[in-house]
Amino acid sequence: MAYPAVSSSEAARSRLRATVATLERELWSLPRRVTGDDGRNPPSGLLASFRDLVAQLDLGPEPELRECPVCAHLGRRAATRCGTCWAALTPPAAG
Repeated sequence: MAYPAVSSSEAARSRLRATVATLERELWSLPRRVTGDDGRNPPSGLLASFRDLVAQLDLGPEPELRECPVCAHLGRRAATRCGTCWAALTPPAAG
């Protein structure tokens, strides 16, 4: 049985991170309304709701990946064995 290099749930989380980043860019480019805000930020209620949503999603950072030198499949950078061919992997250099 072949296992995907990156799980479908991790791929979905990656897509969700990209969507959140796009929404954030769009929020900051909204036309400013005269609402008492300083005119440099999105309306405070909208921004607070967006930040609450992002906190609830708890996506965390994008995982670091690397290619297996034996079979070329992608896997977690910190992995000590390839999830596809089970080759032993050298631990990545700190940094």
